[in-house]
Amino acid sequence: MLQDGGNPWRGMLFGMTARLPWAGDPRALWKVWDEFGIAAAKMHGWWTPDAPVSTGRSDILATTYTRPGSALVAVASWARDTTPVSLSVNWRALGLDSTRVQIDAPEIVGFQPARSFKVGESVPVPSGRGWLLIVRPLTGVRAPGKLPQ
Repeated sequence: MLQDGGNPWRGMLFGMTARLPWAGDPRALWKVWDEFGIAAAKMHGWWTPDAPVSTGRSDILATTYTRPGSALVAVASWARDTTPVSLSVNWRALGLDSTRVQIDAPEIVGFQPARSFKVGESVPVPSGRGWLLIVRPLTGVRAPGKLPQ
């Protein structure tokens, strides 16, 4: 992550981001970390055999950060083209009911636009980029990409 700031999507697979002020401004990403509570989360790297979320691909990987009742899923691509992936989720391992969850990509300036996904919906992963997805129980109607307080 030191050389030119690295790749922030791939860095998230390992719990890393660029340093301020050497390679851009990661404060928008840090804000999402803080809102999720990543400091209290358990990291389940894509390389672990019991990772609760996977993509089924060797060129698009997912690392999951879990807290009781929620998860932060980092997805990153080495694929040549934008590729739709279906996330394989062990809902029991996450402690969530797949019929009562919301999956949101919060807006992170310079990283991703706000977007919501349905359970089972393909996630289009751009080449060399990825997503940071928040998975949590339904909380009612809200603006896409806004984290509930």
